[in-house]
Amino acid sequence: MKRSLEEQLTQSLRSLGTPLSRPTSCSPSRPTLLPTVSCWRCKCLLPSCSLGSVVFDCFEAALGAEVQIWSYTQPRYQKELNLTQQLPALPWLNVSADGEDVRLVLDVSEEQRFGLSLYWNQVQGPIKPWWHSNLTGPQTITLNHTDLVPCLCIQVWPLEPDSVRTSICPFREDPRAHRNLWRAARLQLLPPLGWRLDAPCSLPAEATLCWQPLDGGPCLSLVPPLPRENVTVNKVLEFPLLKGHPNVCVQVSTWEKLQLQECLWADSLGPRKDDMLLVETRGPQDNGSLCALEPSGCTPLLSRASTRAARLGEQLLQDVQSGQCLQLWDNDLGALWACPMDKYIHQRWALVWLACLLLAAVLFLLLLLKMSRVKGWLRLLKENIRAGAAARSRAALLLYSADDASFERLVGALASALCQLPLRVAVDLWSRRDLSAQGALAWFHAQRRQTLQEGGVVVLLFSPGAVALCREWLQDATSAPRAHDPHDAFAASLSCVLPDFLQGRAPGRYVGAYFDKLLPADAVPALFRSVPVFSLPSQLPDFLGTLQGSAAPRPRRLAERAEQVSRALQPALDSCFRPPGAPGTGRGMGPEAGDRT
Repeated sequence: MKRSLEEQLTQSLRSLGTPLSRPTSCSPSRPTLLPTVSCWRCKCLLPSCSLGSVVFDCFEAALGAEVQIWSYTQPRYQKELNLTQQLPALPWLNVSADGEDVRLVLDVSEEQRFGLSLYWNQVQGPIKPWWHSNLTGPQTITLNHTDLVPCLCIQVWPLEPDSVRTSICPFREDPRAHRNLWRAARLQLLPPLGWRLDAPCSLPAEATLCWQPLDGGPCLSLVPPLPRENVTVNKVLEFPLLKGHPNVCVQVSTWEKLQLQECLWADSLGPRKDDMLLVETRGPQDNGSLCALEPSGCTPLLSRASTRAARLGEQLLQDVQSGQCLQLWDNDLGALWACPMDKYIHQRWALVWLACLLLAAVLFLLLLLKMSRVKGWLRLLKENIRAGAAARSRAALLLYSADDASFERLVGALASALCQLPLRVAVDLWSRRDLSAQGALAWFHAQRRQTLQEGGVVVLLFSPGAVALCREWLQDATSAPRAHDPHDAFAASLSCVLPDFLQGRAPGRYVGAYFDKLLPADAVPALFRSVPVFSLPSQLPDFLGTLQGSAAPRPRRLAERAEQVSRALQPALDSCFRPPGAPGTGRGMGPEAGDRT
């Protein structure tokens, strides 16, 4: 702008018709501020020259303003020099929230070029630039909320000579920025006893030393005797210790709130030790006292308190006097000593182990003397446990038609698997002696009465033979019934089962089931559909849940038990399906298997 003004002034002076020459002396007077704030007046005296020049080297003007220059001679001539200059506008910046993030909106004309810089404005130390870019036209920039810190500032300026830069720091009071600052802060170890707090911004914090016991309790502050120290970030600091110790840690606090704690020297000095920290206080007349730093406070060594330090007070005092303790700090007012406690711990554990061995020996002798009584007690306990489990399990009476030997093996596998749920299963396979002695009908009546009195359930296991028997019993009375095996419990039970279904007493007492590979679903007579009928093994979880009733486990556990039962049934199921024409034992598995003559 300076060069253009000078050229326009020269051309205007030429137009006045005055010859150009350099002045011999020219001393412009100091600018005078006129009553209007935005108006300045400058007077230049040219006493012995016909032409002079005025250079405005530092002309202050606001960005976006219009500058008018009006020059004339004194006394005034007819021609005057007027010049108008439009300065570039300052980019308009707006900071707004975009969810958890922050949006920077810069509203400028499309052709205007400007610079944008993000930097950390540190009170302690120089400005640290973070991001810089030259941009054109309006821009929208999104900042992640994790990048916000209190000292993050934004600077924007037009890319023009001598342009004024505008800076704002909008996150100084943002709670997210303060949380991010403490998350970004790191304590660094600088051996032998130095440390440094690295952070992008200055922190109004204090640092102290503390003593971390081996048992993982709270870190015990060493203030006093050691003083607090103000933290200067990104600068090496040292505490006045004579020697380092792995139990010594650094705490960084702000406004009485603990923010950071690190046992900085643990990596170089090894793991924490079971040492007792003793604080020595020295008086004016060379008389001192020792106390042990514990969670309850500083316990005098020769006291009657019920703490570990008080119980071992005399031994610890002897350790300090004999030089077995490590001196960590020393001055005219006191000292700090770290005394190892390993030897006292070993002595205590030796006594504990000896007492345990003696107790074990006494118990072993008592067991030898009362072995018979112990065996009897264990036997009774085992019987009580079994009796309690049996009392808690539900009873189930399993009725089936003995179509052939392979089907009987399948029924036996199902009954054995149901006993593991637990269920108390009654089946004629396991009661052949009682069945022969009492007869099939009497045995069924006794088992049915006991099962229903105990709140159990009767399971009707349908097969092709069982379906044929049911149809035979349900046929017209004009047909004469066929003779059946007197030991067939299923055939004998139909005389009692059918009346229960015909009179509506079956729901809640009976459950039906069939193997889906042996019998189609529509083969079960409609009369028995008044109770739940399950297809096995596809509906095993629902079948097991109905059998167990209110004692059924959760669905996940029930599915696991159904899987166990399915695996137990699979070998018996495979034996029931043989290729056509293969020899078999017993009666066939076809639809006419139940017809007996």
